[in-house]
Formats: sequence, structure tokens, C-alpha cells
Amino acid sequence: MAYPTATLDVIGLWVGWFLMLMIYSYPLYKENVSYRFAEHLFIGITLAITAITNFSNIMRMCITPLMQGQILMIVPLILGLMIFTMLIPEYRWVSRYPIALMVGAGFGLGIRGTIKPNLQDAIIDTITAPTGGGLIDWFNYLWVAVGLVCSILYFMLTFEHSGALKTPTRIGRLFLMIALGGYFGNTVLFRFTMLTGRAQFFLQVLKLIPM
Repeated sequence: MAYPTATLDVIGLWVGWFLMLMIYSYPLYKENVSYRFAEHLFIGITLAITAITNFSNIMRMCITPLMQGQILMIVPLILGLMIFTMLIPEYRWVSRYPIALMVGAGFGLGIRGTIKPNLQDAIIDTITAPTGGGLIDWFNYLWVAVGLVCSILYFMLTFEHSGALKTPTRIGRLFLMIALGGYFGNTVLFRFTMLTGRAQFFLQVLKLIPM
């Protein structure tokens, strides 16, 4: 990718560069005027884009079909308008009904899409022995099976972790520590990846490295 030559593209590149410096002035120094300006600008632009996008979706998915004769579309329109009653203290209770309906529907759809990939498929993959018969396949199978059983036993808080439960619960705790350590390491690696990406952008704008 070559360095942009169009005036607006160059201006946009340098504006992004200065805004990036303003944002990174907070962790490198402390909260300051430039950081707050960049933060408020980001929030304002995000809210503006969200408002425009939502208005366009309402017109496309609700108002237009309603004007074309789909009378049932008046139901989500009324429910959406009811949410705005939370801005009126006297009628704030009205907004609880559409919010409760939205949360319940979202929760139900979320569970429906979670049970199979996160529970059913995970259980089947855990209890299904490898068909290849390779040593590494059996090692992974036993590793996952032992880790799963011991981790579940660790969360059996109705029984004291002593006697027969002492060893497997300790093993389960080690598995959990390894998993959380790997998750934390992955998070740190992701942050460093973002930092290297910003450093690359910093050098590219200054034409110190090719784009």
C-alpha cells in the first residue's frame, strides 16, 4: 500500500496520528486536556454514528413496512417508544415492560445458541475417544477428560475437599490456574499486538517505514 497522495487522505492520516498521540498521552503521562478532547470526540462521533444507524434501521425495518401495509410492525414501534418513557420520572415504570421483553428474548435466544456449541458439542468431544489411535491424540483426550472432571469436582462446594476429593480437587485447581494463566497471557499478547500496530502506524505516517 503506497502512501496516500490525495489531500483529504493525507489530512485524515495526520488527524488520526494526532488523535492517537492524544489518547496515548494518558498512559504515558496522566489525564490531560488533549486526552479528554480525544476521548470526548470519540464518544461524540460514536454516538452520532449510532444514532444515524439506528434511525436508518428503524425507517428501513419498521416505518417503511408499516407504510406499505404491514400493520403488525406497529407493535415493535410502540414498544420502542415506550422505552423513552424512562426519561419522564412519572411514567418511567412503563419502560420496564419493553426492556423486560427485550432482555428475556435476548436471554432466550442467547441460551438457544449457546447450549449446542458450548455444552452439547463440548460434552460429546470430551467423552468421544479418538479414532486415529495416535499417542498424541490419546494424550489430548485424557488431558481434557481429567482436566474437565477435576475442574468440575473443584466447584463441588457442598462437600469438603478432603479424603477422596482432596487430590482431584487440587488437580482441578491446577488446571484452572493454567487456563486462567493462558487466558491472561493471551490478553497481554493481544494488548501488545495492538501496541505494535499503533507503533507501525506511527512510523508509517512519518514515512519512516513503507505503508
